Amino acid sequence: MEWDDVVSRICMLPDFSRFLLPPLFSDLRKAVEEGPVIIVNASQYSCNALISLSKEFGSFDTQHKLVKILRKLWHDIVDPVVQALGESNVHPGSRIWWCPTAEFTLLPLHAAGLYEKKRDSLLHIYISSYTPPLATLVRARQQVFRDASPQYFVAIGQGNPDGGKPLQRVASELAVVAQRLAPIVSSFTSLEDSNATVKAAVGVLQHHQWLHLACHGIPNRKHAPESSFAMRDGPLMIKDVIRSDWQNPEFAFLSACHTTVGDEKSPDESIHLAAAMQLSGFRSVIGSMWSVDDEVAQEVVSAFYGNLVDGSGRLDCTRAAMALHKAVKKLRRNNVPLEQQIVFVHIGV
Repeated sequence: MEWDDVVSRICMLPDFSRFLLPPLFSDLRKAVEEGPVIIVNASQYSCNALISLSKEFGSFDTQHKLVKILRKLWHDIVDPVVQALGESNVHPGSRIWWCPTAEFTLLPLHAAGLYEKKRDSLLHIYISSYTPPLATLVRARQQVFRDASPQYFVAIGQGNPDGGKPLQRVASELAVVAQRLAPIVSSFTSLEDSNATVKAAVGVLQHHQWLHLACHGIPNRKHAPESSFAMRDGPLMIKDVIRSDWQNPEFAFLSACHTTVGDEKSPDESIHLAAAMQLSGFRSVIGSMWSVDDEVAQEVVSAFYGNLVDGSGRLDCTRAAMALHKAVKKLRRNNVPLEQQIVFVHIGV
C-alpha cells in the first residue's frame, strides 16, 4: 500500500488526525493560559528561542519562514504583475484571477507581499481568485443566474467520522451557518453526525445549489482522484462527487483541510477536492491550501456569510471572493497567525 494511503488511513483513527503533522494552536493553547512558554532548542543547524503567548499563536520561526517565502513571491512574480496591471489601468480593489501551472499551483500567490507595513501585500491591492483551466472559468461565467429562482442550501457537518478523530467545533460552525442563512434562503437543510453518511450526502447534494461542508478533508497526493471527505460511515470520494447528478450548482464552502492540494507529480493536471467541485458545475468554491484551525474556520465562516448576501437580500456566488477578502482582513485585525490568515482561497467566478 502506498505511503500516503497508509498515512491517510492512520489519520482517520481516533487521536491520530494530526499524525506526522505539527500540532494545531487549538491543541497547544492550554499550555500558555497562565503565562508565556519559552522553548529553547539547540542543534548543529541553529539555536532558537520560541515564545508562545496566550494572545498570539504560531511560532516566530514559522512566521519568519513564511514571510520570507511571501516576500520572494512578491519580488520575483507578483510585484511585476501588479506594476503591469497598474499600467493597464486595473485599479486597486479590482478582482484578479490567478491561473498557476506546475509547482506554482502549490504557492500562495494571493498572499505575496513585503509584510513591512500596514498596506504591505497583494491582499491590500487586489481581490484574488484562482481558476483551474481557463475553460472552466468561462463555463462558470456562461451559466445563467436566475434572480427569481429558489435558493436551496445544505450544510453538511461530520464531527465524528467512523474511525476518525472528533472535530469539536463542527456543530457550532453549522449553527453559525444556519443562523446567518436560514432566514434568507428558500430552503435550509442540515446533515450532521449520524445523518451525514456517504449515501445521504450524495443524495442531498443532487438537490441543492449551495453547499457548506465541514469535516476532515483527506488529500491523496499520489493519486488525487482518491482524495475524499470523511463522512460518518466512510470516505466521500472525489469520483463520487464528479459523477453526481447536480442541479444547477452555484457555490460550495469546503471548511476542511487541504482541499486545494492535488497530485504532487503533476500538480497542474490534478483534480483536488475544490477543483472537483468546480468540475461538477459549482461556479464558485472556497477551499484551503493547508491545515485549518477550527476556531479560525468558525471565525471566517461567520464573517464570510455576512458578506455573501447582495442588496436584494439573496445569496450571490459572485460575491464570494469579496466576502472572503473581507473575512481575511478581519482575521488580521484579530492577530491571527499569518499562515491561518491566508489558508482559505477562492476559486471560480
